[in-house]
Amino acid sequence: MVTRRNEPGIAELSARTAELERERELLNAIANHAPSLLCLVDADGRVRPAATNIAFERTLGYDPSETGGDLFWERYVPVDDAEAVREAIAEAIAGGTVVDRDGRWVTKDGGFVHVAWSCTTLPMIESGPVYLICGTDITGRKLHAEEVRTSRSRIVAAADDARRRLERNLHDGAQQRLVVLLLSLRAAKTKAEGDAELERLLDGLIDELTGALQDLRELARGIHPVALTKRGLAAAVRMVADRAPLTVELELPAERYTEPVEATAYYVVAEALTNVAKYAQASKATVRIAATGDHLCIDVEDDGVGGADASGGTGLRGLADRLAALDGTFAVESTPGSGTRVHAEIPLS
Repeated sequence: MVTRRNEPGIAELSARTAELERERELLNAIANHAPSLLCLVDADGRVRPAATNIAFERTLGYDPSETGGDLFWERYVPVDDAEAVREAIAEAIAGGTVVDRDGRWVTKDGGFVHVAWSCTTLPMIESGPVYLICGTDITGRKLHAEEVRTSRSRIVAAADDARRRLERNLHDGAQQRLVVLLLSLRAAKTKAEGDAELERLLDGLIDELTGALQDLRELARGIHPVALTKRGLAAAVRMVADRAPLTVELELPAERYTEPVEATAYYVVAEALTNVAKYAQASKATVRIAATGDHLCIDVEDDGVGGADASGGTGLRGLADRLAALDGTFAVESTPGSGTRVHAEIPLS
């Protein structure tokens, strides 16, 4: 007697087929209603026919029938970015780790959409390997970030302009009046010769006024040094180094840079050297400023006690904000017992 294996009946097969069809429709509905830009590519990086979702098509301006057939990086990526995108997709296809990247995709009319995207391997299907490119439209976020940067740059520029006006007002107004008063007192002392008591009084007034005038000049230099505007970054940094109560070695560029770049670099050096003098217990500091590629790099190092905390005071935090407004970077390295290094980079564009 032959025993037959239990085989599914036609009704069971039909039910299973219907269930699979519903699951397929569900997955299609999820993909099409997802806000992410979804696109399937093959092992060559070529977009599969009818394998993009509604968000992809609407965002880039294509009809569903227009999206398939081309290598992804040749059609949907700017020429300048194509090679990097090709390498990223090839890495994913080769089994590399999924990495989120920022980039630009090209719309049908030649515009750009900023996206955060990744490429992921999907389970093998009958027609071959398939890979999912998933992007999120971050154009609005990019525009907002640019508006914030522009706003911060305007604030920094306005503050620097206010500093310059205040310095000029001090120099041309109060400082000049004090100089005239000092000259008048010296003339009065000459006329008071022979009156010892009056001479002593005038000497005291002259000394006080001389000290006040010196304080005012120091204040004006701290607000915005004239040398920075008239003679440039190197001259202004040399003045700061000359006033420091320790040896300062300098490596400075001869070139002039834009006003925001020079002002920011100057304040980095001035604040760093002030902190060295106050807290570092150092015998020597080194200031290096040089253009490297499209950035101006500033380094201020000392041989002091180290242990500086960049978050502990308003000066260094203010420098970080100023640099951020110019898309620059700011870092403090300060191991206890090994001195401190302040490093900043400012885009020259």
